[in-house]
Amino acid sequence: MKEYRYIWDDSWLGYNLILHKKTMIEPKEHAASKEFLALLISGNRLACSEFIHEYSKKQTIQELYEDIIKKALYEVGELWENNKISVATEHLASSIVEAILNELYGKVISEKRINKKVVVACIESEFHQIGIKMISDVFEMNGWNSYFLGANTPIHDLIEFTRKIKPDFLAISLSIYF
Repeated sequence: MKEYRYIWDDSWLGYNLILHKKTMIEPKEHAASKEFLALLISGNRLACSEFIHEYSKKQTIQELYEDIIKKALYEVGELWENNKISVATEHLASSIVEAILNELYGKVISEKRINKKVVVACIESEFHQIGIKMISDVFEMNGWNSYFLGANTPIHDLIEFTRKIKPDFLAISLSIYF
């Protein structure tokens, strides 16, 4: 696999990728999230996928979600808020991550099943579903039957689905805008 290193360049207001074999100076998990961020910002879906799959050989999926994906997406949000990347670039990064989460699903399913159910959804008008998708995956990793309804779930439909499934737990995602 190719090794990537990021360089932050304020004058360019973006990330430049340099292929090389040098060691990162930053703590390993921070450097890895920055490398993944650089790949996301560049829009290189294949390199992002290769990076995550290589990293998943060294860490659990939960650690990968927490140390790499979550940190990189928080940074994407900050870059967008500070007008350093466009909405299109933020959407591209999000779609790449969602594709990668789908690729990882085979590693998420636990053979150990427990008799527990969770309904997981974003409320109506909430379109940011990656975080709650990762939470759904964590439930699956722990043997739960997770019903992931995704983004923008109408409240009435969520209530009706929950009544039908009778879950042990309901996880709802929403953003708070100031």
